[in-house]
Amino acid sequence: MRPGAADCEEVGTTFSMVVPHAAPSASVVRHRFVDELRARGLPGMVVDDAALVLSELVGNAVRHGAPLPGGGIKVSWLVTADAVRIEVHDGGRGPLRHEAAAPLASGGSADAERGRGLGIVALLTASWGSAFDASSAVVWADVAIAQSAAAQQQQDAEERQEA
Repeated sequence: MRPGAADCEEVGTTFSMVVPHAAPSASVVRHRFVDELRARGLPGMVVDDAALVLSELVGNAVRHGAPLPGGGIKVSWLVTADAVRIEVHDGGRGPLRHEAAAPLASGGSADAERGRGLGIVALLTASWGSAFDASSAVVWADVAIAQSAAAQQQQDAEERQEA
């Protein structure tokens, strides 16, 4: 294989999994996702941010969505040179962008165990959104690679200075 060929082939490759509409699915998908991102050599902070976003979206699909018509939920991700795109498909309506702040605005607490997931997704991603029709919903999020990689480099430099 010529140098760089693997990189060209891997960029833009989509991975998909259909998992049960159940809480343990978040862990199963997250482990596979993290393994894939690490195998690609993505910086640790990118992997961590993307894994947290994926976990939030899968958790929301399980808690607030419904199984797809064929059963389960479908989780997909695409790694490009610029971002990690995460998509979670379920049989529900899906959230709207303005709902990201609704739990806290409606009297929830920042210390609460629930109600902050989409706020976290909004903070860790370059963009996110949802779409739905009569039978399914998809929530997607883009974790920027360059932004997270720059933050990782800054953190590494600070840790070296402290040592």
